[in-house]
Amino acid sequence: MELQPIFSPPSSVGNACFRMRHQICMSMNHHMCKSDARNRVFLRLQSEYSFKISRGSIYCSNFSENNPTTPSISETTDAKVIYSVAPAMGHNKESHPECNSRVPAIMDALEKVELTSKFRGSEVIELQSLRPASVDDIASVHAKAYVSGLEKVMDQASEKGLIFIDGSGPTYATPTTFQESLLAAGAGTSLVDSVVAASKVSHNPPVGFALIRPPGHHAVPKGPMGFCVFGNVAIAARYAQRAHGLKRVFIIDFDVHHGNGTNDAFYDDPDIFFLSTHQDGSYPGTGKIDQVGRGAGEGATLNLPLPGGSGDIAMRTVFDEVIAPCAQRFKPDIILVSAG
Repeated sequence: MELQPIFSPPSSVGNACFRMRHQICMSMNHHMCKSDARNRVFLRLQSEYSFKISRGSIYCSNFSENNPTTPSISETTDAKVIYSVAPAMGHNKESHPECNSRVPAIMDALEKVELTSKFRGSEVIELQSLRPASVDDIASVHAKAYVSGLEKVMDQASEKGLIFIDGSGPTYATPTTFQESLLAAGAGTSLVDSVVAASKVSHNPPVGFALIRPPGHHAVPKGPMGFCVFGNVAIAARYAQRAHGLKRVFIIDFDVHHGNGTNDAFYDDPDIFFLSTHQDGSYPGTGKIDQVGRGAGEGATLNLPLPGGSGDIAMRTVFDEVIAPCAQRFKPDIILVSAG
């Protein structure tokens, strides 16, 4: 589920962006005129745990002061990127759009342009010996019944080789899916540990980048959806709050599809701002511009459905005129990016 660039004449893009900007400004003005409880969604000051990770970080895992997966402070001094890789090679269905060739293909591409630790030395660090996320980490986002149920059907998957685990059929499981999904989420939480540790001693900490599968942004709190098993970025966000006291989390989801699972996980939470750009009308049909959160979380969700044909100009305009101002108002303690 990659976001593929598509292009259209600048005039139609400009008109679409103008209409969107007008609607967003009216919505933000409406929310900022509400009570103090609603105003703090945008205006509350950063907490004492503000580490100013201005360039963004992706995902997180099990934290302890002696976590062997976390690089030492000396190792991160010169680092610009810390990355983790969890390819889930056993979670595979041949010829499926979400198969196990995806992460190796990305790694091959990074090798060719010399962007891995092999070529960049201390500037680029790969986390080794990743630990899986705990069941409690997963249950901070997903229903415990779903987590335990998925673990139980691994026996069935072992007997049949492959099973489908959601009602509509596209999300499959193999005998290794449960453990590899825990590792995918753990690869993300490990990055949160590393970036947070580096941020305590550096004003310019490295960015975290997780190359993981199964993907996660469609997985809803009650179960799987759209090839996604566990909500990796949502689990990372909750982990950042629970393990590190980072109260305010800003999540940017860019993908041709709406990140409905992450949207649903935090729809009533004022401390996690979820922002999604996606193609209007694409799968799963959610993410309308008037879906802005509920209850205490009203105003902390922003969906930006873009018309088909939107390209570089539209995306640059949205980032400059909508996403950056929203982040500045929200004043997050950490930024997570979900890249489909």
